[in-house]
Amino acid sequence: MHITPEKIKEAAEALECTELKSFMFQEPTAGPLTKPGRSSRSTGRSRRSTRRSSRRSTRRSTRRSTRRSRRSTRRSRRSTRRSRRSTRRSRRSTRRSRRSTRRSRRSTRRSRRSTRRSRRSSRRSTRRSRRARRSRRS
Repeated sequence: MHITPEKIKEAAEALECTELKSFMFQEPTAGPLTKPGRSSRSTGRSRRSTRRSSRRSTRRSTRRSTRRSRRSTRRSRRSTRRSRRSTRRSRRSTRRSRRSTRRSRRSTRRSRRSTRRSRRSSRRSTRRSRRARRSRRS
C-alpha cells in the first residue's frame, strides 16, 4: 500500500488533525518541517556551550567521586581506630582481671598458711599444757 498525497488529504479531513494538515500542504519532495537554517556563528556557539556543559558535568562527577572516596577512606580509618581502641581496652581489662585473680589467689594462700600456723601453734600449746598437767599429777 503506497501513501499518496491524496490519501493524506483524505485522512486529514477525516481526523481534522493540525499536524496532518501542515504536512498535507508540503511538497512531496520537501524534507521535514524544521526551523530555518542557522548561521555558522550560532552553530559554533552551540557547540561551545555543549563542550562547556560536558566539561562542567565531568568536573562535577570527578568532584563527587573524589569526595566519596575521601569519605570512604575517612570512615575506614575511623573504624580501624575504633577497633584498635577496643582491642587495647579488652587487653587492659584481661590484664587487670588476671592481676586481680593472682592477688586473690595470693591472699587465699596467705590466709590458709596463717590458719595452718595458728592451728599448729594452738595444738602445740594444748599438748604442752597436757604434759604439764601430767607431770604435776605424777
